[in-house]
Amino acid sequence: MMKLEAIEIGVGIGPLRFGMTREEVNSLLGEADEVEYIEATTEDEESSIIWHYDELEVSLSFADEPDWMLVAIATSSEDVQLAGKKVIGSNKESVLKLVAEFGLGDADEEDITDEDGIPTTVVYLYESAMNLWFENNELTEIQWGAIWDEESLN
Repeated sequence: MMKLEAIEIGVGIGPLRFGMTREEVNSLLGEADEVEYIEATTEDEESSIIWHYDELEVSLSFADEPDWMLVAIATSSEDVQLAGKKVIGSNKESVLKLVAEFGLGDADEEDITDEDGIPTTVVYLYESAMNLWFENNELTEIQWGAIWDEESLN
């Protein structure tokens, strides 16, 4: 199976590009290990389908508008690189230093620790359409998406 390594902000990773159809992604990666359908709960929301690929440690989100295209990617793979560095497993301080060094945008942090008690923080990088998930101060997942210009992909 192919390796997905270098995150391209607003673009994708490896051969995966935001704006691809489900058919195009399927031809590259094959069938997903798990498919999750999320129904919109309000008029302002979109329905989405998330394809999970266990071996690649990646999840791909397709939005119903427009036309079920790839709009977001999430990964927990230690092979993935952000700004040329492998960051999954790194501490929050070093990741935020890298974010600042490469001008990925202002970081907004939210503590989302729940009843399990594991200290969990999400760092939102709105300018880069990216979320960084930390558990116990360690980066566990990177989510990033297409950068939109009005109503279309930039």
